[in-house]
Amino acid sequence: MKFCKIYSNLDNQFHNIEFHDGLNVVLAEITDKSKTEKDTHNLGKTLLISIIDFLLLKNINQKFKFFLTKGGFEKQLFFAELQLNNGRYLIIQRGVDNPTKISFKINEYKLDGFQTQLNWDEENLPLDKAKEKLNEYLDFDVIPSWPYRKPITYFLRTQNDFRDVFKLDKFKGRDKDWKPFMFDLLGFDGTVILQKYDLEDERNDLEKRLETLQQEADINIEERDKIQGLLDIKTDDKNKIEEKIDKFNFYEKDKAINKELVEEIDSRIQLLNTKRYSLSVEIKKIENSLSANQDSINIDKLKALYEDVEIYFPDKLVNDYKMLLDFNKSITAERNKVLRDNLKEVKKEFEGVTKELKKFEAKKEELLSYLTERDSYSKFKEIQKQLAKNEADIIRLENKLKAIDNTSVFVREIEVKEKEIDKKIKEIHVLIIEQKHSEIRRIFNSIIEQILNTNALISIKQNKQGNVEFEANIQNPADLNITAEGYGMTYRKLLCMAFDLSLLVYYSKKSFYRFVYHDGALEALDDRKKVKFLNFIRKICSDYKLQYILTLIDSDLPKDENNNIINFPDNEVCLKLHDRDDSGKLFKKSF
Repeated sequence: MKFCKIYSNLDNQFHNIEFHDGLNVVLAEITDKSKTEKDTHNLGKTLLISIIDFLLLKNINQKFKFFLTKGGFEKQLFFAELQLNNGRYLIIQRGVDNPTKISFKINEYKLDGFQTQLNWDEENLPLDKAKEKLNEYLDFDVIPSWPYRKPITYFLRTQNDFRDVFKLDKFKGRDKDWKPFMFDLLGFDGTVILQKYDLEDERNDLEKRLETLQQEADINIEERDKIQGLLDIKTDDKNKIEEKIDKFNFYEKDKAINKELVEEIDSRIQLLNTKRYSLSVEIKKIENSLSANQDSINIDKLKALYEDVEIYFPDKLVNDYKMLLDFNKSITAERNKVLRDNLKEVKKEFEGVTKELKKFEAKKEELLSYLTERDSYSKFKEIQKQLAKNEADIIRLENKLKAIDNTSVFVREIEVKEKEIDKKIKEIHVLIIEQKHSEIRRIFNSIIEQILNTNALISIKQNKQGNVEFEANIQNPADLNITAEGYGMTYRKLLCMAFDLSLLVYYSKKSFYRFVYHDGALEALDDRKKVKFLNFIRKICSDYKLQYILTLIDSDLPKDENNNIINFPDNEVCLKLHDRDDSGKLFKKSF
Protein backbone atom coordinates (compact mmCIF):
# COMPACT_ATOMS: atom_id res chain seq x y z
CA MET A 1 0.00 0.00 0.00
CA LYS A 2 1.27 3.47 -0.99
CA PHE A 3 -0.08 7.01 -0.87
CA CYS A 4 -1.17 8.79 -3.99
CA LYS A 5 -2.75 11.91 -2.53
CA ILE A 6 -3.62 13.66 0.72
CA TYR A 7 -6.02 16.55 0.30
CA SER A 8 -8.95 18.52 1.71
CA ASN A 9 -12.26 19.83 0.44
CA LEU A 10 -11.07 23.29 1.52
CA ASP A 11 -7.97 23.78 -0.61
CA ASN A 12 -7.68 27.37 0.63
CA GLN A 13 -7.04 25.93 4.11
CA PHE A 14 -4.76 23.03 3.28
CA HIS A 15 -1.88 22.25 0.93
CA ASN A 16 -3.08 19.35 -1.14
CA ILE A 17 -0.30 16.85 -1.72
CA GLU A 18 0.34 14.37 -4.52
CA PHE A 19 2.87 11.65 -3.83
CA HIS A 20 4.72 9.44 -6.27
CA ASP A 21 6.82 6.30 -6.15
CA GLY A 22 10.31 6.54 -4.76
CA LEU A 23 11.61 9.45 -2.69
CA ASN A 24 9.12 12.13 -1.59
CA VAL A 25 10.48 15.17 0.24
CA VAL A 26 8.51 17.53 2.46
CA LEU A 27 10.84 20.53 2.59
CA ALA A 28 10.49 23.44 4.99
CA GLU A 29 12.33 26.65 4.11
CA ILE A 30 13.36 28.86 7.03
CA THR A 31 14.06 32.48 6.26
CA ASP A 32 14.02 33.75 9.86
CA LYS A 33 16.97 31.84 11.37
CA SER A 34 16.14 33.21 14.82
CA LYS A 35 13.16 30.86 14.87
CA THR A 36 15.14 27.69 14.34
CA GLU A 37 14.54 26.73 17.98
CA LYS A 38 10.84 26.52 17.22
CA ASP A 39 9.12 23.80 15.27
CA THR A 40 9.56 24.93 11.76
CA HIS A 41 8.09 23.41 13.17
CA ASN A 42 4.69 24.97 13.29
CA LEU A 43 4.86 24.85 9.52
CA GLY A 44 3.19 21.43 9.47
CA LYS A 45 5.76 18.92 8.26
CA THR A 46 5.31 16.86 11.45
CA LEU A 47 1.59 17.54 11.66
CA LEU A 48 1.23 15.92 8.26
CA ILE A 49 1.94 12.56 9.95
CA SER A 50 -1.05 13.16 12.23
CA ILE A 51 -3.29 13.88 9.23
CA ILE A 52 -2.13 10.69 7.50
CA ASP A 53 -2.73 8.72 10.70
CA PHE A 54 -6.14 10.37 11.02
CA LEU A 55 -7.03 9.20 7.51
CA LEU A 56 -5.84 5.71 8.36
CA LEU A 57 -8.57 5.75 11.04
CA LYS A 58 -6.63 6.39 14.21
CA ASN A 59 -8.78 6.73 17.31
CA ILE A 60 -8.99 10.39 18.26
CA ASN A 61 -7.72 11.20 21.76
CA GLN A 62 -8.74 14.31 23.67
CA LYS A 63 -5.65 16.26 22.64
CA PHE A 64 -6.18 15.69 18.92
CA LYS A 65 -9.94 16.19 19.24
CA PHE A 66 -9.35 19.56 20.91
CA PHE A 67 -6.96 20.54 18.12
CA LEU A 68 -9.51 19.68 15.45
CA THR A 69 -12.53 21.25 17.08
CA LYS A 70 -10.82 24.39 18.35
CA GLY A 71 -8.40 24.95 15.50
CA GLY A 72 -10.88 26.27 12.97
CA PHE A 73 -11.30 23.01 11.04
CA GLU A 74 -15.08 23.00 11.07
CA LYS A 75 -16.67 21.61 7.89
CA GLN A 76 -13.28 20.41 6.70
CA LEU A 77 -13.07 16.99 5.09
CA PHE A 78 -9.81 15.13 4.53
CA PHE A 79 -9.17 12.62 1.78
CA ALA A 80 -6.51 10.00 1.15
CA GLU A 81 -6.05 8.19 -2.14
CA LEU A 82 -4.17 4.92 -1.69
CA GLN A 83 -2.71 2.55 -4.25
CA LEU A 84 -3.56 -0.93 -3.01
CA ASN A 85 -1.25 -3.89 -3.52
CA ASN A 86 -3.71 -5.44 -5.98
CA GLY A 87 -3.30 -2.41 -8.30
CA ARG A 88 -6.64 -0.79 -7.48
CA TYR A 89 -7.11 2.61 -5.86
CA LEU A 90 -8.96 3.38 -2.62
CA ILE A 91 -10.21 6.82 -1.58
CA ILE A 92 -10.91 7.42 2.12
CA GLN A 93 -12.94 10.37 3.41
CA ARG A 94 -12.95 11.43 7.05
CA GLY A 95 -14.26 14.73 8.33
CA VAL A 96 -13.55 16.89 11.36
CA ASP A 97 -17.16 17.46 12.33
CA ASN A 98 -17.98 13.73 12.30
CA PRO A 99 -14.67 11.86 12.68
CA THR A 100 -16.44 8.59 13.46
CA LYS A 101 -18.17 8.51 10.06
CA ILE A 102 -15.97 7.15 7.29
CA SER A 103 -16.58 6.76 3.55
CA PHE A 104 -14.77 4.60 0.97
CA LYS A 105 -14.55 4.51 -2.81
CA ILE A 106 -12.75 1.85 -4.90
CA ASN A 107 -11.47 2.75 -8.38
CA GLU A 108 -9.64 0.86 -11.05
CA TYR A 109 -7.73 4.00 -11.93
CA LYS A 110 -6.01 6.88 -10.21
CA LEU A 111 -8.07 10.05 -9.72
CA ASP A 112 -7.38 12.97 -11.96
CA GLY A 113 -6.78 15.83 -9.54
CA PHE A 114 -8.22 16.24 -6.03
CA GLN A 115 -11.83 15.20 -6.42
CA THR A 116 -14.16 15.54 -3.44
CA GLN A 117 -17.55 14.78 -5.00
CA LEU A 118 -17.57 11.02 -5.35
CA ASN A 119 -20.14 8.27 -5.56
CA TRP A 120 -19.13 6.40 -2.40
CA ASP A 121 -19.21 2.60 -2.25
CA GLU A 122 -19.38 2.69 1.55
CA GLU A 123 -20.63 5.89 3.13
CA ASN A 124 -20.60 7.11 6.74
CA LEU A 125 -19.49 3.82 8.24
CA PRO A 126 -18.94 3.84 12.04
CA LEU A 127 -15.28 3.94 12.99
CA ASP A 128 -14.92 0.32 14.15
CA LYS A 129 -16.80 -0.98 11.12
CA ALA A 130 -14.69 1.25 8.88
CA LYS A 131 -11.48 -0.22 10.35
CA GLU A 132 -12.71 -3.72 9.58
CA LYS A 133 -13.55 -2.63 6.03
CA LEU A 134 -10.18 -0.96 5.50
CA ASN A 135 -8.52 -4.11 6.78
CA GLU A 136 -10.37 -6.01 4.05
CA TYR A 137 -9.39 -3.49 1.37
CA LEU A 138 -5.71 -3.60 2.30
CA ASP A 139 -5.76 -7.42 2.39
CA PHE A 140 -2.34 -7.79 4.02
CA ASP A 141 -0.97 -11.35 4.06
CA VAL A 142 1.84 -10.37 6.48
CA ILE A 143 0.93 -11.09 10.14
CA PRO A 144 -2.76 -11.43 9.17
CA SER A 145 -3.68 -12.20 12.79
CA TRP A 146 -2.95 -8.55 13.63
CA PRO A 147 -5.03 -5.60 12.34
CA TYR A 148 -3.44 -3.25 9.84
CA ARG A 149 -3.05 -0.49 12.46
CA LYS A 150 -0.71 -2.47 14.71
CA PRO A 151 2.47 -1.88 12.64
CA ILE A 152 1.54 1.53 11.26
CA THR A 153 3.66 3.56 13.69
CA TYR A 154 6.84 1.87 12.42
CA PHE A 155 6.09 3.46 9.06
CA LEU A 156 4.91 6.81 10.45
CA ARG A 157 7.80 7.72 12.74
CA THR A 158 7.72 11.09 14.46
CA GLN A 159 10.71 12.39 16.41
CA ASN A 160 9.36 10.68 19.53
CA ASP A 161 9.41 7.32 17.77
CA PHE A 162 13.18 7.34 17.19
CA ARG A 163 13.99 6.71 20.86
CA ASP A 164 13.85 2.95 20.47
CA VAL A 165 13.97 0.71 17.42
CA PHE A 166 11.32 -1.72 18.62
CA LYS A 167 9.31 -0.16 21.46
CA LEU A 168 7.55 2.84 20.01
CA ASP A 169 6.18 5.81 21.90
CA LYS A 170 2.63 4.49 21.64
CA PHE A 171 3.64 1.22 23.34
CA LYS A 172 3.82 2.73 26.83
CA GLY A 173 1.88 -0.10 28.41
CA ARG A 174 2.98 -3.61 29.20
CA ASP A 175 5.36 -5.66 27.08
CA LYS A 176 2.42 -7.94 26.34
CA ASP A 177 0.96 -5.17 24.17
CA TRP A 178 3.80 -5.19 21.64
CA LYS A 179 6.35 -8.01 22.06
CA PRO A 180 4.14 -10.83 20.69
CA PHE A 181 3.42 -8.61 17.68
CA MET A 182 7.11 -7.83 17.15
CA PHE A 183 7.96 -11.54 17.39
CA ASP A 184 5.39 -12.18 14.65
CA LEU A 185 6.71 -9.31 12.56
CA LEU A 186 10.22 -10.79 12.64
CA GLY A 187 8.91 -14.09 11.27
CA PHE A 188 8.30 -16.08 14.46
CA ASP A 189 5.13 -17.30 16.13
CA GLY A 190 4.14 -14.52 18.51
CA THR A 191 1.25 -16.61 19.82
CA VAL A 192 3.68 -18.47 22.09
CA ILE A 193 4.81 -15.21 23.75
CA LEU A 194 1.21 -14.03 24.09
CA GLN A 195 0.25 -17.35 25.69
CA LYS A 196 3.13 -17.00 28.15
CA TYR A 197 1.99 -13.52 29.17
CA ASP A 198 -1.60 -14.76 29.52
CA LEU A 199 -0.42 -17.63 31.73
CA GLU A 200 1.58 -15.19 33.88
CA ASP A 201 -1.49 -12.97 34.24
CA GLU A 202 -3.53 -15.99 35.32
CA ARG A 203 -0.83 -17.07 37.78
CA ASN A 204 -0.53 -13.58 39.24
CA ASP A 205 -4.29 -13.41 39.66
CA LEU A 206 -4.27 -16.78 41.47
CA GLU A 207 -1.46 -15.61 43.75
CA LYS A 208 -3.37 -12.45 44.66
CA ARG A 209 -6.52 -14.42 45.40
CA LEU A 210 -4.53 -16.93 47.44
CA GLU A 211 -2.90 -14.17 49.48
CA THR A 212 -6.27 -12.51 50.11
CA LEU A 213 -7.84 -15.82 51.18
CA GLN A 214 -5.02 -16.61 53.59
CA GLN A 215 -5.20 -13.17 55.17
CA GLU A 216 -8.97 -13.17 55.54
CA ALA A 217 -9.23 -16.71 56.92
CA ASP A 218 -6.07 -16.52 59.04
CA ILE A 219 -5.05 -20.04 58.04
CA ASN A 220 -1.98 -22.17 57.64
CA ILE A 221 -2.27 -24.95 55.08
CA GLU A 222 0.03 -27.18 57.14
CA GLU A 223 -2.48 -27.27 60.04
CA ARG A 224 -5.25 -29.02 58.11
CA ASP A 225 -4.97 -32.34 59.97
CA LYS A 226 -4.97 -30.58 63.34
CA ILE A 227 -8.10 -28.63 62.47
CA GLN A 228 -9.77 -31.79 61.17
CA GLY A 229 -9.05 -33.51 64.51
CA LEU A 230 -10.55 -30.62 66.46
CA LEU A 231 -13.59 -30.67 64.22
CA ASP A 232 -14.10 -34.39 64.87
CA ILE A 233 -13.97 -33.82 68.63
CA LYS A 234 -16.40 -30.92 68.48
CA THR A 235 -18.77 -32.89 66.25
CA ASP A 236 -18.75 -35.83 68.69
CA ASP A 237 -19.49 -33.48 71.61
CA LYS A 238 -22.30 -31.90 69.67
CA ASN A 239 -23.91 -35.27 68.99
CA LYS A 240 -23.82 -36.19 72.70
CA ILE A 241 -25.33 -32.87 73.78
CA GLU A 242 -28.09 -33.18 71.17
CA GLU A 243 -28.99 -36.64 72.48
CA LYS A 244 -29.36 -35.31 76.01
CA ILE A 245 -31.47 -32.40 74.86
CA ASP A 246 -33.72 -34.74 72.89
CA LYS A 247 -34.36 -36.82 76.04
CA PHE A 248 -34.45 -33.79 78.32
CA ASN A 249 -32.43 -35.93 80.74
CA PHE A 250 -29.92 -34.32 83.05
CA TYR A 251 -29.04 -37.42 85.05
CA GLU A 252 -25.76 -38.05 83.23
CA LYS A 253 -24.82 -34.39 83.54
CA ASP A 254 -25.62 -34.35 87.27
CA LYS A 255 -23.81 -37.64 87.76
CA ALA A 256 -20.70 -36.28 86.06
CA ILE A 257 -20.83 -33.14 88.16
CA ASN A 258 -21.17 -35.17 91.40
CA LYS A 259 -18.24 -37.33 90.42
CA GLU A 260 -16.13 -34.29 89.55
CA LEU A 261 -17.20 -32.58 92.77
CA VAL A 262 -16.53 -35.50 95.06
CA GLU A 263 -13.62 -37.27 93.43
CA GLU A 264 -11.67 -34.36 92.11
CA ILE A 265 -12.52 -30.97 93.57
CA ASP A 266 -13.13 -32.02 97.20
CA SER A 267 -10.04 -34.21 97.13
CA ARG A 268 -8.00 -31.38 95.72
CA ILE A 269 -9.35 -28.89 98.28
CA GLN A 270 -8.53 -31.27 101.12
CA LEU A 271 -4.96 -31.69 99.92
CA LEU A 272 -4.53 -27.97 99.49
CA ASN A 273 -5.89 -27.23 102.96
CA THR A 274 -3.51 -29.79 104.46
CA LYS A 275 -0.59 -28.30 102.63
CA ARG A 276 -1.66 -24.79 103.53
CA TYR A 277 -1.82 -25.72 107.23
CA SER A 278 1.57 -27.38 107.07
CA LEU A 279 3.07 -24.29 105.42
CA SER A 280 1.52 -21.95 107.99
CA VAL A 281 3.00 -24.02 110.84
CA GLU A 282 6.39 -23.91 109.19
CA ILE A 283 6.10 -20.14 108.75
CA LYS A 284 5.26 -19.73 112.43
CA LYS A 285 8.25 -21.81 113.50
CA ILE A 286 10.66 -19.83 111.35
CA GLU A 287 9.29 -16.52 112.55
CA ASN A 288 9.58 -17.64 116.22
CA SER A 289 13.11 -18.81 115.66
CA LEU A 290 14.06 -15.48 114.12
CA SER A 291 12.45 -13.50 116.96
CA ALA A 292 14.17 -15.50 119.77
CA ASN A 293 16.82 -13.42 121.66
CA GLN A 294 20.38 -14.80 121.66
CA ASP A 295 21.68 -15.60 125.16
CA SER A 296 24.51 -13.29 126.10
CA ILE A 297 27.06 -13.24 128.95
CA ASN A 298 28.29 -10.03 130.63
CA ILE A 299 31.96 -10.67 131.39
CA ASP A 300 32.28 -7.75 133.79
CA LYS A 301 29.31 -8.90 135.88
CA LEU A 302 30.63 -12.44 135.91
CA LYS A 303 34.05 -11.22 137.05
CA ALA A 304 32.46 -9.14 139.83
CA LEU A 305 30.51 -12.16 141.00
CA TYR A 306 33.71 -14.20 141.26
CA GLU A 307 35.32 -11.45 143.31
CA ASP A 308 32.31 -11.29 145.66
CA VAL A 309 32.67 -14.98 146.45
CA GLU A 310 36.43 -14.56 146.53
CA ILE A 311 37.08 -17.06 143.72
CA TYR A 312 39.94 -16.49 141.33
CA PHE A 313 38.89 -15.53 137.72
CA PRO A 314 41.88 -15.88 135.42
CA ASP A 315 42.38 -13.62 132.34
CA LYS A 316 42.69 -16.61 130.03
CA LEU A 317 39.16 -17.65 130.90
CA VAL A 318 37.91 -14.16 129.98
CA ASN A 319 39.45 -14.49 126.53
CA ASP A 320 37.91 -17.94 126.01
CA TYR A 321 34.47 -16.61 126.85
CA LYS A 322 34.85 -13.73 124.45
CA MET A 323 35.86 -16.08 121.63
CA LEU A 324 32.90 -18.30 122.39
CA LEU A 325 30.51 -15.33 122.27
CA ASP A 326 31.90 -14.13 118.92
CA PHE A 327 31.58 -17.60 117.42
CA ASN A 328 28.02 -17.86 118.67
CA LYS A 329 27.11 -14.52 117.07
CA SER A 330 28.59 -15.58 113.74
CA ILE A 331 26.71 -18.87 113.73
CA THR A 332 23.47 -17.13 114.68
CA ALA A 333 23.80 -14.56 111.85
CA GLU A 334 24.36 -17.28 109.21
CA ARG A 335 21.45 -19.31 110.60
CA ASN A 336 19.12 -16.28 110.51
CA LYS A 337 20.02 -15.56 106.85
CA VAL A 338 19.09 -19.12 105.88
CA LEU A 339 15.87 -18.90 107.93
CA ARG A 340 14.86 -15.66 106.24
CA ASP A 341 15.47 -17.16 102.75
CA ASN A 342 13.41 -20.22 103.70
CA LEU A 343 10.69 -17.99 105.08
CA LYS A 344 10.49 -16.12 101.79
CA GLU A 345 10.14 -19.33 99.75
CA VAL A 346 7.60 -20.85 102.15
CA LYS A 347 5.47 -17.69 102.11
CA LYS A 348 5.57 -17.65 98.28
CA GLU A 349 4.44 -21.28 98.19
CA PHE A 350 1.78 -20.47 100.81
CA GLU A 351 0.38 -17.66 98.61
CA GLY A 352 0.28 -19.98 95.58
CA VAL A 353 -1.55 -22.69 97.52
CA THR A 354 -3.99 -20.10 98.88
CA LYS A 355 -4.69 -18.77 95.34
CA GLU A 356 -5.25 -22.27 93.94
CA LEU A 357 -7.46 -23.15 96.92
CA LYS A 358 -9.67 -20.12 96.24
CA LYS A 359 -10.02 -21.20 92.58
CA PHE A 360 -11.22 -24.69 93.53
CA GLU A 361 -13.54 -23.27 96.18
CA ALA A 362 -15.14 -21.07 93.51
CA LYS A 363 -15.46 -24.06 91.16
CA LYS A 364 -17.03 -26.10 93.99
CA GLU A 365 -19.48 -23.29 94.64
CA GLU A 366 -20.42 -23.17 90.95
CA LEU A 367 -21.03 -26.92 90.76
CA LEU A 368 -22.96 -26.99 94.01
CA SER A 369 -25.11 -24.17 92.64
CA TYR A 370 -25.89 -26.33 89.59
CA LEU A 371 -26.68 -29.40 91.73
CA THR A 372 -28.94 -27.43 94.04
CA GLU A 373 -30.83 -25.81 91.12
CA ARG A 374 -34.41 -26.92 91.45
CA ASP A 375 -35.57 -25.49 88.14
CA SER A 376 -34.72 -28.13 85.50
CA TYR A 377 -35.44 -25.61 82.71
CA SER A 378 -32.45 -23.56 83.89
CA LYS A 379 -30.32 -26.67 83.43
CA PHE A 380 -31.81 -27.13 79.97
CA LYS A 381 -30.88 -23.56 78.99
CA GLU A 382 -27.32 -24.08 80.25
CA ILE A 383 -26.85 -27.14 78.03
CA GLN A 384 -28.39 -25.26 75.09
CA LYS A 385 -25.74 -22.58 75.53
CA GLN A 386 -23.08 -25.26 75.40
CA LEU A 387 -24.63 -26.62 72.20
CA ALA A 388 -24.70 -23.16 70.59
CA LYS A 389 -21.06 -22.56 71.45
CA ASN A 390 -20.17 -26.01 70.17
CA GLU A 391 -21.97 -25.41 66.87
CA ALA A 392 -20.25 -22.04 66.46
CA ASP A 393 -16.89 -23.73 66.96
CA ILE A 394 -17.82 -26.37 64.38
CA ILE A 395 -18.79 -23.73 61.82
CA ARG A 396 -15.54 -21.85 62.44
CA LEU A 397 -13.46 -25.01 62.04
CA GLU A 398 -15.40 -26.07 58.91
CA ASN A 399 -14.80 -22.64 57.37
CA LYS A 400 -11.11 -22.94 58.12
CA LEU A 401 -11.03 -26.40 56.49
CA LYS A 402 -12.87 -25.08 53.46
CA ALA A 403 -10.48 -22.14 53.19
CA ILE A 404 -7.49 -24.49 53.48
CA ASP A 405 -8.96 -26.76 50.80
CA ASN A 406 -9.54 -23.74 48.54
CA THR A 407 -6.00 -22.65 49.28
CA SER A 408 -4.74 -26.07 48.25
CA VAL A 409 -6.66 -25.75 45.00
CA PHE A 410 -5.03 -22.37 44.34
CA VAL A 411 -1.59 -23.76 45.18
CA ARG A 412 -2.09 -26.66 42.76
CA GLU A 413 -3.39 -24.35 40.04
CA ILE A 414 -0.41 -22.02 40.53
CA GLU A 415 1.95 -25.00 40.24
CA VAL A 416 0.21 -26.04 37.02
CA LYS A 417 0.54 -22.49 35.64
CA GLU A 418 4.23 -22.43 36.56
CA LYS A 419 4.81 -25.66 34.64
CA GLU A 420 2.92 -24.31 31.64
CA ILE A 421 4.95 -21.07 31.77
CA ASP A 422 8.19 -23.07 31.90
CA LYS A 423 7.00 -25.02 28.89
CA LYS A 424 6.33 -21.81 26.96
CA ILE A 425 9.75 -20.45 27.93
CA LYS A 426 11.35 -23.54 26.42
CA GLU A 427 9.19 -23.22 23.29
CA ILE A 428 10.29 -19.60 22.87
CA HIS A 429 13.92 -20.68 23.27
CA VAL A 430 13.49 -23.28 20.52
CA LEU A 431 11.88 -20.68 18.25
CA ILE A 432 14.72 -18.20 18.73
CA ILE A 433 17.23 -20.89 17.79
CA GLU A 434 15.41 -21.26 14.45
CA GLN A 435 16.69 -17.78 13.48
CA LYS A 436 13.67 -16.94 11.34
CA HIS A 437 14.67 -13.28 11.48
CA SER A 438 18.05 -13.93 9.85
CA GLU A 439 17.10 -12.43 6.47
CA ILE A 440 15.69 -9.27 8.05
CA ARG A 441 18.89 -9.06 10.10
CA ARG A 442 21.00 -9.42 6.95
CA ILE A 443 19.07 -6.62 5.19
CA PHE A 444 19.31 -4.43 8.30
CA ASN A 445 23.06 -4.87 8.45
CA SER A 446 23.49 -4.14 4.74
CA ILE A 447 21.60 -0.84 5.10
CA ILE A 448 23.77 0.35 8.01
CA GLU A 449 26.90 -0.88 6.26
CA GLN A 450 26.17 1.11 3.11
CA ILE A 451 25.56 4.30 5.09
CA LEU A 452 28.09 4.06 7.93
CA ASN A 453 30.63 1.56 6.55
CA THR A 454 30.25 -0.56 9.66
CA ASN A 455 28.10 -3.47 10.74
CA ALA A 456 24.92 -3.58 12.78
CA LEU A 457 22.98 -6.40 14.35
CA ILE A 458 19.41 -7.23 15.25
CA SER A 459 19.38 -9.80 18.03
CA ILE A 460 16.82 -11.62 20.15
CA LYS A 461 17.40 -13.12 23.58
CA GLN A 462 15.53 -14.22 26.69
CA ASN A 463 15.90 -12.48 30.02
CA LYS A 464 15.88 -14.15 33.44
CA GLN A 465 12.09 -14.35 33.38
CA GLY A 466 12.14 -16.07 30.00
CA ASN A 467 10.70 -13.01 28.25
CA VAL A 468 11.96 -11.97 24.85
CA GLU A 469 14.25 -8.96 24.54
CA PHE A 470 14.90 -7.27 21.19
CA GLU A 471 18.13 -5.41 20.55
CA ALA A 472 19.54 -3.41 17.66
CA ASN A 473 23.22 -2.55 18.01
CA ILE A 474 25.93 -1.05 15.90
CA GLN A 475 29.56 -2.08 15.57
CA ASN A 476 32.18 0.21 17.05
CA PRO A 477 34.73 0.76 14.23
CA ALA A 478 37.55 1.15 16.77
CA ASP A 479 37.29 -2.18 18.60
CA LEU A 480 34.78 -4.01 16.36
CA ASN A 481 32.51 -4.69 19.33
CA ILE A 482 28.78 -4.72 18.69
CA THR A 483 27.37 -2.21 21.14
CA ALA A 484 24.77 0.48 21.59
CA GLU A 485 26.88 2.41 24.07
CA GLY A 486 28.61 5.59 23.06
CA TYR A 487 26.13 6.41 20.31
CA GLY A 488 23.59 9.18 20.57
CA MET A 489 20.28 10.06 19.02
CA THR A 490 21.67 10.27 15.48
CA TYR A 491 22.74 6.63 15.44
CA ARG A 492 19.57 5.46 17.17
CA LYS A 493 17.57 7.24 14.50
CA LEU A 494 19.58 5.49 11.78
CA LEU A 495 18.96 2.14 13.45
CA CYS A 496 15.22 2.88 13.54
CA MET A 497 15.11 3.91 9.90
CA ALA A 498 17.18 0.90 8.84
CA PHE A 499 14.85 -1.42 10.72
CA ASP A 500 11.75 0.04 9.07
CA LEU A 501 13.33 -0.23 5.63
CA SER A 502 14.53 -3.79 6.25
CA LEU A 503 10.93 -4.80 7.01
CA LEU A 504 9.65 -3.16 3.82
CA VAL A 505 12.36 -4.83 1.74
CA TYR A 506 11.81 -8.24 3.32
CA TYR A 507 8.04 -8.12 2.79
CA SER A 508 8.13 -6.31 -0.56
CA LYS A 509 6.92 -9.38 -2.45
CA LYS A 510 3.95 -9.78 -0.16
CA SER A 511 0.88 -7.66 0.51
CA PHE A 512 2.01 -5.19 3.16
CA TYR A 513 2.88 -1.55 3.66
CA ARG A 514 5.14 -0.25 0.91
CA PHE A 515 5.70 3.25 2.22
CA VAL A 516 7.46 4.81 5.20
CA TYR A 517 7.35 8.37 6.58
CA HIS A 518 10.42 9.51 8.53
CA ASP A 519 10.24 12.93 10.16
CA GLY A 520 13.57 14.78 10.21
CA ALA A 521 15.55 11.81 8.93
CA LEU A 522 18.64 13.83 7.95
CA GLU A 523 18.96 15.92 11.11
CA ALA A 524 22.47 15.94 12.64
CA LEU A 525 23.88 13.58 10.01
CA ASP A 526 27.25 14.26 8.45
CA ASP A 527 26.88 15.58 4.86
CA ARG A 528 28.64 12.57 3.37
CA LYS A 529 26.30 10.24 5.21
CA LYS A 530 23.32 12.31 4.04
CA VAL A 531 24.37 11.84 0.45
CA LYS A 532 24.94 8.13 0.98
CA PHE A 533 21.60 7.78 2.69
CA LEU A 534 19.65 9.58 -0.03
CA ASN A 535 21.34 7.64 -2.83
CA PHE A 536 20.60 4.42 -0.99
CA ILE A 537 16.93 5.41 -0.52
CA ARG A 538 16.57 6.13 -4.25
CA LYS A 539 18.04 2.76 -5.12
CA ILE A 540 16.10 0.72 -2.61
CA CYS A 541 12.82 2.38 -3.62
CA SER A 542 13.55 1.62 -7.28
CA ASP A 543 14.62 -1.98 -6.64
CA TYR A 544 11.69 -2.89 -4.39
CA LYS A 545 9.01 -0.44 -5.64
CA LEU A 546 8.79 1.38 -2.31
CA GLN A 547 7.72 4.89 -1.34
CA TYR A 548 9.85 6.92 1.08
CA ILE A 549 8.50 10.18 2.55
CA LEU A 550 11.15 12.36 4.12
CA THR A 551 10.72 15.67 5.97
CA LEU A 552 13.51 18.16 6.60
CA ILE A 553 14.29 21.84 6.90
CA ASP A 554 16.49 23.55 4.34
CA SER A 555 19.37 23.90 6.81
CA ASP A 556 19.60 20.08 6.83
CA LEU A 557 20.01 19.86 3.06
CA PRO A 558 23.19 17.95 2.18
CA LYS A 559 26.26 19.75 0.87
CA ASP A 560 28.94 18.59 -1.51
CA GLU A 561 32.71 18.63 -0.89
CA ASN A 562 32.75 22.33 -1.88
CA ASN A 563 30.11 23.15 0.73
CA ASN A 564 27.49 23.76 -1.97
CA ILE A 565 23.90 22.77 -1.13
CA ILE A 566 22.63 19.75 -3.02
CA ASN A 567 19.00 20.47 -3.82
CA PHE A 568 16.37 17.85 -4.52
CA PRO A 569 14.97 17.69 -8.03
CA ASP A 570 11.45 19.06 -8.38
CA ASN A 571 9.95 15.64 -9.01
CA GLU A 572 11.09 14.50 -5.55
CA VAL A 573 9.71 17.48 -3.60
CA CYS A 574 6.03 16.69 -2.96
CA LEU A 575 5.44 19.62 -0.60
CA LYS A 576 7.36 22.81 0.06
CA LEU A 577 6.61 24.86 3.18
CA HIS A 578 8.07 28.20 4.33
CA ASP A 579 7.87 30.68 7.19
CA ARG A 580 7.51 33.87 5.17
CA ASP A 581 3.76 34.02 5.78
CA ASP A 582 0.78 31.75 6.50
CA SER A 583 0.60 30.63 2.89
CA GLY A 584 3.70 28.53 3.50
CA LYS A 585 2.13 26.52 6.31
CA LEU A 586 0.39 23.18 5.85
CA PHE A 587 -3.01 24.59 6.85
CA LYS A 588 -2.23 28.03 5.44
CA LYS A 589 -2.69 29.62 8.87
CA SER A 590 -1.04 29.88 12.25
CA PHE A 591 -2.21 28.17 15.41
